[in-house]
Amino acid sequence: MAGLPSVGSLLGEVEMGVLDGKVALVTGASGGIGRQVAIALAQNGARIVAHYSSRREGAERTAADVRQAGGDAVIVQADLSHADGVAHLYEQFDQQAGGRLDILINNAGAGRSSPITTIDEEEIDSMYRVNFKSPILVTQQALNRFNDGGAIVNISSMSGLMAQPPGFAYAMSKAAVNSFTVSMAVELAPRKIRVNAVAPGPVDTDLINGYRESDEAMQMFRSMAALGRIGTPDDIAQIVLFLASPASGWLTGQVIQASGGMRL
Repeated sequence: MAGLPSVGSLLGEVEMGVLDGKVALVTGASGGIGRQVAIALAQNGARIVAHYSSRREGAERTAADVRQAGGDAVIVQADLSHADGVAHLYEQFDQQAGGRLDILINNAGAGRSSPITTIDEEEIDSMYRVNFKSPILVTQQALNRFNDGGAIVNISSMSGLMAQPPGFAYAMSKAAVNSFTVSMAVELAPRKIRVNAVAPGPVDTDLINGYRESDEAMQMFRSMAALGRIGTPDDIAQIVLFLASPASGWLTGQVIQASGGMRL
């Protein structure tokens, strides 16, 4: 029908270079989803600040991959599980990136799995510190550097949306991230800062290394998705790229299920 816009223009498309001049901080960027997110953002023009906690070699590889893709990247090290570590992160950020921030990807996280009968206090505290407290602290300090109209994307998990024994502590920490996302979307709306989350299903990263030798386990992962396969880091990165770009300018407070159709 003449005069109607295309479906692509209605939904929004990420144009190459759409993030030119933007600075993006990606936590947990030494591998897996974080690395691929950094590359995807850089390919579209963003300057990358790639954070790592202990895997410096992985972070250096991420930076090298970003440069090979034609982008610019620096790396910063910090333990984000406590306030002093977050302060250290931003000291480096200010020195290397000039103190201005447009895009924050809260990707750093930890995953462990114990049933209620054996879980100990250390595991509970670990899930809380890394998966829930650190995004709050990182976001809090980011806002002092954020340009109005920026974007925050939190990496959650499908575990936070469903029953997940025996990994209930991990699932609870990700459910908290989802709640944090919705609350921040409202609180930061006056500054036109959009806040969304991506909830991946099983993704082919180091987190599933312990299952690769089991055909049964790998088939279980594949069968969880309607599309019949395990996700890739790039599957998630492309969704994060969309949420970080102006193409998703009318989306905030959303938890996007990036799972290939789990729970359908």
